[in-house]
Amino acid sequence: MSAGLAVQAYRQVGQQGVPEDKLLVLGLDGILEYLRRARVAIADSATDRKLLALNKSYQIVEHLLVALPGAPEVTPLGHRLEGIYRYLLERLGQANIFDDVQAIDDCDAVVTALRDSWLEGLRRG
Repeated sequence: MSAGLAVQAYRQVGQQGVPEDKLLVLGLDGILEYLRRARVAIADSATDRKLLALNKSYQIVEHLLVALPGAPEVTPLGHRLEGIYRYLLERLGQANIFDDVQAIDDCDAVVTALRDSWLEGLRRG
């Protein structure tokens, strides 16, 4: 899916009454689920399932990256999120090429921390 189509799909769902913050949390939950599936697939030597799970994780991260509002470098939060998403894309690629479970674990830790921070912000907001 092209970056333009990803942004359009993300915004269409947002226009259906789901707040963007909740969409972000759902996306992060999706990444965590696909990371779990990839970890299991690597343990089972199931290359096709690993590839599918890591590709889905990668696609969600790409969607989050292209959906950053405006120019990410303009705000400190946008700049930080852009860096996080690019790091995740790099580590997901590493996991996919080398069956690197440590790369999956690194992504899991980052996504979990991001998700927990976002949820805390929603509770306070």
